[in-house]
Amino acid sequence: MFKPSLLVLIISSLVSMSAQGNTQPGQLDVNQAQSTIVTLYSDKALISQNFKKQPDKKGILEISGLPVNRLDGSLNLEYTDGAAVYRPEDISWYQGGLDRDNYYRNLIGKTVEVFGGGLNVAIQGKLISYQQGIGLVESSNGRQYFIDYHDPQGLRMLSRDSTDIQGKYLKYLTADFGNQSVSGMLNLSYITPLLNYDSHYRLTLLSENQGRLDLKALLANGSNINFSNAKIRLVAGGEGGMPGYYRKNRMMEASAVADAGEYGERVGEVLMTTLPEGTVLWANSRQLLDLFSETLHLEKLYTLEVYGRATGGRASMVERPKLTWKFEAPVDLPPASVRMYESDRDGSYIIGANSWLPKTTAGDNAWLTMGEALAVRVERSRIDIELKDEKSDKELVVKWQATISNDQKEAITLLLRDRDPNLLKLESVKGASLEKSDQIKVEVSAEAEKTIHFTARYRR
Repeated sequence: MFKPSLLVLIISSLVSMSAQGNTQPGQLDVNQAQSTIVTLYSDKALISQNFKKQPDKKGILEISGLPVNRLDGSLNLEYTDGAAVYRPEDISWYQGGLDRDNYYRNLIGKTVEVFGGGLNVAIQGKLISYQQGIGLVESSNGRQYFIDYHDPQGLRMLSRDSTDIQGKYLKYLTADFGNQSVSGMLNLSYITPLLNYDSHYRLTLLSENQGRLDLKALLANGSNINFSNAKIRLVAGGEGGMPGYYRKNRMMEASAVADAGEYGERVGEVLMTTLPEGTVLWANSRQLLDLFSETLHLEKLYTLEVYGRATGGRASMVERPKLTWKFEAPVDLPPASVRMYESDRDGSYIIGANSWLPKTTAGDNAWLTMGEALAVRVERSRIDIELKDEKSDKELVVKWQATISNDQKEAITLLLRDRDPNLLKLESVKGASLEKSDQIKVEVSAEAEKTIHFTARYRR
């Protein structure tokens, strides 16, 4: 039986040996970084890590733990010490990582063990040739054994050498700094598609003119690396165009995520969100985070966009406007899909519509265009057309009539916009108000109809 003191001594020795193995000059494990920053985009991640590691006496630094699935051209490795920068003269690795043919080709000339294929006992020998699943082993008794991995009943072989030695070329990326006397911190960065994020808005209707806007992010880590002590950032607006958000010159309100940390940095033309400290990206995992929540004042509108000159003849046409929600952006809102939730008579929620919110600056009006209206219709007809010569420029003057039917038990506001590229202006509006040169605003009472008239001038 071991004495407690002896057991403690053995454990301490093992821990010491492990620590020494992890601090050997010339060997670096990406899981042991001094600091890590993970910047997530919609389809990739930029990983940047700092290490206190030096090459060996020959200037060689072997790096393990990098994901095989990375953009090779994005790999950057350098020491920085003030203004001095030291970069490797050469970086090399075996393409494809753990590959059977790569593995066995590197066993040529080494001792292997042959088994299977009817052999009663395993036989040791030297691998003298290997190519595309076909190998030849010469045993100590002078016999040669043919290895064919295309034959499911054929002979197989295993390396007899140390796993660390044989697996070295499979797991290490080798950087050669030559005779440089490097100093300072080592920075390693690369891009991998194994990490990314997606996000969406949830707009919940609370009352007739109020709603709650939530921004959620789905983080994905498809690599075998745990990013448990990293600074994690989300980038939106430029690369990938995916969401993050920025709070403009004011503190996070109580409605936002508690302990959210340092949010909202504009970097050039993109928005960058830093996730709360302690957020972990576990290997091969997904997690859903709440980033933002705020109650908004909503304005319910119906919008109908027309192209006046494209309308032929005097026959009337019935069109359905689109439901639109308008609100003032409380923060810089990134582009993302929106799901709108509204409650039925029983108080349970349904998805009432889907939309897309473009990038909107704080303080500007945001417009969410939903699907076609169910109980609002517009019957539009051309009642007169005239070609006029105004100051040597010919204009097409068209008089329009539109009847708006509202079958809802509440009054509505309709915006009628003429998007014709040749439109000069709308004028002579009756029964409605002219908001812009190309837009008319109509108020219609509950369960009522309203007929309006207006004139449109087009460039001939």
